[in-house]
Amino acid sequence: MIFSLVAAVLTSQSPLPPPEASGPEEPDRRQQTVVTASRAERKLEDAVVATEVITRQQMEATGARDLGQLLQQHPGVELVYTFRGVGLRLQGLDPEYVLILVDGERVSGRVGTTLDLGRFSLRDLERVEIVKGPAAALYGADAMGGVVNLITRRVQRPLEASARGSFGTLLEGDVRAHAGSKQGPFEVRVGGGYRTRNPYDWEPQDAATSGAGLRRFDGDVALTYAPDDQTRAWLRSGYNRRDENAVDLNPSGAVLDRRQRQEQFDLSLGGQHRFSGGPTLLARGHFGLFREQLLQDQRGSRGLDDYSQNLTRLYEGLLQADHRLGAHALTGGVELLGERLTSARLDQSPVFRLRGAAFLQDEWDVALGAEGTGAKLKIAPGFRFDLDSQFGGAPSPRLALKLDPTPALTVRASAGLGFRPPSFQELYLRFSNTGIGYVVSGNPELTAERSVGVNVGVDWRPPIDGWLFSASGFHTQLRNLINVTATGEPNPDNPVTFNYENVARAYTQGIELNGRFRLPVRSTYLDLAYMFLDARDRTRDRPLEGRSRHRVNAQLSTRYRPWNLEAVVRGSWVSARPYYLGVGGGFANVIGAGDETRVGVPAYFDLEAQVTYHFKAGFEFFVNGYNLFNAGDQQFNPRPPRGVLGGVQWEY
Repeated sequence: MIFSLVAAVLTSQSPLPPPEASGPEEPDRRQQTVVTASRAERKLEDAVVATEVITRQQMEATGARDLGQLLQQHPGVELVYTFRGVGLRLQGLDPEYVLILVDGERVSGRVGTTLDLGRFSLRDLERVEIVKGPAAALYGADAMGGVVNLITRRVQRPLEASARGSFGTLLEGDVRAHAGSKQGPFEVRVGGGYRTRNPYDWEPQDAATSGAGLRRFDGDVALTYAPDDQTRAWLRSGYNRRDENAVDLNPSGAVLDRRQRQEQFDLSLGGQHRFSGGPTLLARGHFGLFREQLLQDQRGSRGLDDYSQNLTRLYEGLLQADHRLGAHALTGGVELLGERLTSARLDQSPVFRLRGAAFLQDEWDVALGAEGTGAKLKIAPGFRFDLDSQFGGAPSPRLALKLDPTPALTVRASAGLGFRPPSFQELYLRFSNTGIGYVVSGNPELTAERSVGVNVGVDWRPPIDGWLFSASGFHTQLRNLINVTATGEPNPDNPVTFNYENVARAYTQGIELNGRFRLPVRSTYLDLAYMFLDARDRTRDRPLEGRSRHRVNAQLSTRYRPWNLEAVVRGSWVSARPYYLGVGGGFANVIGAGDETRVGVPAYFDLEAQVTYHFKAGFEFFVNGYNLFNAGDQQFNPRPPRGVLGGVQWEY
């Protein structure tokens, strides 16, 4: 059905409507406002550091139900599937090196080193901004690989509301709604959602499942006071709960029922004021609470039963000023971050860490000729210094520049240092996996990881409406990498204890090529992307695990107004990936765990499509098909199998 509708849209011989007199059929993306690259509002075309934007319209057109599904097909992005969540990899760097923000605020609750993307609903998002490469000069720890910033939407009208519901394969149901009102200087927005899905299994011949079933509840409320364009104050609060159920199979044959619950609560209070002819001041505070519970229940016995509960508190405060001074746009501020972990698996609970930071960036417009003519140059030196209660001081300088030699050509380059202090789990937590038979014990002697990164990119806008080409290259050196080390071979009867150590050096480097084409068929665009990645463990002289050297992305989007139809088809080809398996254990990235076997996981092709029918009175009907080539397996790519769902959306 999906392919027939898409084919009809693309091959129909019906006459095309005349162009609208009101303007272009698609808004100029370069005029979008972004904040992530500079921590202050800039037009996308003026951002010194390249920023990728996924808009609200694009989210709805693709049919993604959470952040992981939205980014699954995004160019230059890889997802990492683990039994404790789906993580994000940028430029070959694992999830622990990618900082995820909501409206510029950190999110608590990494499980291991992964912040599960399935926790993030798309219900109230206005856009997603992605900055790849070194961003530590403005954001500090954990931003060595890049930053993903989720921007929530604001109320724009006296009354607005929306609702969306879908149902499909695996008995997956997704219902979400929001309402908002803008009355004078006051804005209020409330929303909530519920999602459910059954477990799935790539190898039904055994008792274990490949992917967990889930139930997710979320809700939030936001209050804003904006008496004029210069002043705004807000209060936001949100809660979500995610329950998962799965079945694990122990190597000895024991069957364990796994139950996992993750709960997150956030409260944010802030204000911003723009002084006439002076600086803009921003002050905000954020409290985050994350609780994870994990139960492993052996069927028919209590021998391998295990329960754990971890409670993480996050305290964040920011004071920031932005000021235009002649040719200089200055952004500076101070930031305070506190983390507290309570767990029965700690030798001494709770543990607490405090980090203070000061940062400053100058975006300098350098005159290269007469005003309004010739090339344009922006130079943005930035510096941040973090003082950690456990690891001392860490400087993070960065230098970025943007050169527009002609209106059609833009060159960007940046270089910077980054760091990542060990997480509480790596330092202190003792984690046992009774399903496989091993114990991972924290190491309080760990030191921070360090990085040096360089990014260079070129954008070219040919004299053809709707066409854009870009090319970029990157190189990141990593040292003091934290790896899991052990001796001996793990087994369920005599678990081996694994430890964390700073033992590795590595690098990632590669190129990304992107092209966007407006096709002769009206309102039809083709996006193509290619990424080459060379990621290597220099300590063991071998490729880093799980990375594909080649990745190709393509997206075809079209809208046929006479039929009120919109269609999006997204596909990606991912080349073979190396994994290293220890004898009898199936453990990756383990030094001294016995002989290792290198496994080359075959390449795969992923395809998804959605067709939307825009009805009257704000109603839309859609059909979505995902993983249409059924790419996946039990061990290395345990993603949901081929599926289809349909639904309806209403917006007022």
